[in-house]
Amino acid sequence: MNLIYGSICGSIYGAAVGDAMGAATETRSAEMIREHFGGWVDDLLLPPNDCFAHGCPAGSVTDDFSLAYFIALELIACKGQMNEAAAKRAVLSWAEHPEFTRFAGPTTMAAIQMMRGEAPAIHQENTLVLACDNMKATNGASMKIFPVGLIHPDDLDGAIRDTITVCMPTHANNASISGACAISSAVAKALKPCATLDDVIRAGIYGAGEGLKIGSKLAARLAVASVEKRIKLAVEIGRCGLGWEKTMLELRDVIGSGLAVTESVPCVFGILAANPGDLFSAIKMGVNIGNDTDTVATMVGAVGGALYGESNIPDRFFSIIEHVNHMDLHKIADGLYRIQENTPYSA
Repeated sequence: MNLIYGSICGSIYGAAVGDAMGAATETRSAEMIREHFGGWVDDLLLPPNDCFAHGCPAGSVTDDFSLAYFIALELIACKGQMNEAAAKRAVLSWAEHPEFTRFAGPTTMAAIQMMRGEAPAIHQENTLVLACDNMKATNGASMKIFPVGLIHPDDLDGAIRDTITVCMPTHANNASISGACAISSAVAKALKPCATLDDVIRAGIYGAGEGLKIGSKLAARLAVASVEKRIKLAVEIGRCGLGWEKTMLELRDVIGSGLAVTESVPCVFGILAANPGDLFSAIKMGVNIGNDTDTVATMVGAVGGALYGESNIPDRFFSIIEHVNHMDLHKIADGLYRIQENTPYSA
């Protein structure tokens, strides 16, 4: 198999598996996950009735992977020429599927309403307009962005450019852009032949820094922690050698694994650092760490899958996910590969 194609398939399937596994554990703490499921989750399970994915069959994906899937479809349709109109089309096409939009976060849903012309007027007399709406520093852009990295092999600046274009219609703030650029840059670097985990982590740190810098000029500036610096801290924790479970809990306690981009994106890099060469263990850590597990595991699977290929994920997961969600993942991989096949590598 062509190594680049294998990386693309690995990223797509890794992200899908992370989302589908994490859908069953989302919002619970790590301790509650172990108690409820009788141990750490390592399979595609039926989501409980008290989580967002209730009523969905085992193997269902949520907004995390499904949004990325529609971005991939749009990238293929426009032959990789991403612009604002294409970015909006991807989101609006996704919004026509209620089985996925039932999971939509508040930032994405508000953006969809605005794009449809449905949003109510917000500038009214005597209405408080905050200087910094810091609650908008979410991971909604980061979770869906990995297809952009897949069409820019080892071209970090190209990935960052298109990432910002994709972010602006829904997550036009410097923090969300910083996190999304960290993920897309890491994926882009992972496609370089012979890339190492250290290379990928450095690319993520670079993307976070550049995304913040450019995003601060183009979008809203928020008063939140640094994604770049927290990635560095998360990697230090991941490499402390505490063992799989203790490392997971330390990342949870110090970095966090919630909706905030300043938690979930750094956590991804800490998880990857803690599980070198082992994609499934990394995804499993994202699934069991608690809180926004489906998003964390989606991003871990996307970055780790790009670096390691489909690796040690059980093969049976792939057919289950494709069947349950009515998705042709190899078709998406083929389309993205054709785009980047003619893209030169950076020096």
